[in-house]
Amino acid sequence: MSSVFRPPWLVLTCLVSLASPALAQDGTAVPSVVPAPSRPPFTVAVLPLEANAAGKEAAPGITSLIAGRLAESPRLRVLSQRELQMKVGAERQQELVGDAPCEKGDCVQALSSLTGARYVLTGRLDRFGGQYLFSASLVDTEDGRTLARPRAEASEDGELLRAVVAVSDELSVALDSPGEVVTARPLLGGAVASSPGGGLTLGLRFNNSFIDKLASLNPGVDLEVGYWFHPEWQGFVQVGFTLVRAGGTDEGKVNVLPSIVGARHYHRLEKTLRPYWGFGLGVQLSFGDYGIFQNTGPLPSVVGFVGLEYLLVGHVAFQLELGTNIAQAVLGLADDGAGDGLNLDVNAGIAYHF
Repeated sequence: MSSVFRPPWLVLTCLVSLASPALAQDGTAVPSVVPAPSRPPFTVAVLPLEANAAGKEAAPGITSLIAGRLAESPRLRVLSQRELQMKVGAERQQELVGDAPCEKGDCVQALSSLTGARYVLTGRLDRFGGQYLFSASLVDTEDGRTLARPRAEASEDGELLRAVVAVSDELSVALDSPGEVVTARPLLGGAVASSPGGGLTLGLRFNNSFIDKLASLNPGVDLEVGYWFHPEWQGFVQVGFTLVRAGGTDEGKVNVLPSIVGARHYHRLEKTLRPYWGFGLGVQLSFGDYGIFQNTGPLPSVVGFVGLEYLLVGHVAFQLELGTNIAQAVLGLADDGAGDGLNLDVNAGIAYHF
């Protein structure tokens, strides 16, 4: 199957957009009278957009498009990418910004002192299949205040250009009225559109299932592989082993091999502590004779859960989760209460975001 060639019209469109302010200053263009600004123009540093692997091709053009739109305002002076490289340097810039957004603290102060810019604009462009996800952050370095955090999503190149132009105009409004905070095109759930790891996740989870009695010990371990198909959504496949004891004794033990396919929805991705909720569907293979597990064979699983993920260091995170198997509870109650069916799972695990 031959690969599909994508024409570079996206870059050409960005160049045309950049050329518009230059044409307005050319002697052949129709002269226009621009009133002198009442104050010196503010300096804005537009840093290159971060991107995942699929979005890296479009990120430079989108960065230039944003800078060009902001430069059309007579009240602003936008530092060019060449000026930024001369004043900061690529290595120093990566050292300051890193994998986290440069929104406060030493990062903002360092960029301000190096560039002389009052405002610093950072952002990210991710692409998942045919879907683009764009976010930006505009910071006033004088007081460290975030003036705007616009976000947008688009399903094709042309729609992306229109969305970025609209976001650029909203950023210009925020710079003209720094007292107002702009929030544009919120994504699902209100979390910031960042991509933690931008792809696969590998997790090892330890759990205990409380069935029939909270005092019973039913330990288990799960191996999980996840994929971020959206900055806020992660799909996962989970395979594990659980040892279930009847009433906390060694009699009537049953081994359960659950296999789950599900999804998690994360919130507050800009923070190190991220709450999430999710669900899973699958089967569990049971062996033994205990309550609802009387019949050997596959049993359905409908799992619901809530949890917290704490980013320890780099891409390593700790997860704590509470969940229940709804199908197991329903089956237990339907069988005249045999085994009760009511259950609570407590999970703790380590996840690595690639």
